[in-house]
Amino acid sequence: MKCPDKALKLTVPARVVSLLSGLLVMPCIAGAPTSVTISQSSIRINGVELRSGPKGDGGRYISLAAAEKVLGKPQDTYVAGLGVRVYAWLNAGIHVQRGFRGPDKGKIFKFQVWFIDTYDKDQDKHSGKFGGHVQLDGLEITPDTTFDSIRGQLEKTGFEITDDQNIISAKKGEITIFTVETTNKIERIEAWCS
Repeated sequence: MKCPDKALKLTVPARVVSLLSGLLVMPCIAGAPTSVTISQSSIRINGVELRSGPKGDGGRYISLAAAEKVLGKPQDTYVAGLGVRVYAWLNAGIHVQRGFRGPDKGKIFKFQVWFIDTYDKDQDKHSGKFGGHVQLDGLEITPDTTFDSIRGQLEKTGFEITDDQNIISAKKGEITIFTVETTNKIERIEAWCS
């Protein structure tokens, strides 16, 4: 007796549903706000530690594999400046930078969260815009946070504030917050890991 072919034959609509269901399993940050926690020794996105790469003088470097685990593959990769490759997740407004010369050669040494979609005419690139929240030294920072609203708290936690004629910044250790020129809007937060 011959067994009937029991292979599942999907109709076109069933195949589409199956494909879309599979896509939902992939890393995706568009469905929920992204949570980033930054300290001098740690960078976490949605609870995943990014500073799990090689050890450096200032702690561990960033792991591209860890970033891809939570963000998926970078949407753009390009060379910027002298000796830097940028991996950019434009839908998240998150960038990391890998050195390809000097002491940071082969290591991801810089993490950036962009609150404003900035256009770099030299590179012909957009930064993308972060839509979640950043936890930094007990401060909650979102795209709607103004610099003046956190200035006092930044000073209390040890950030040194510089009011330059072109930009306002707050720096503590390897973490810096920048405004959009001299406006009150936060442009980006950077954390160096070298």
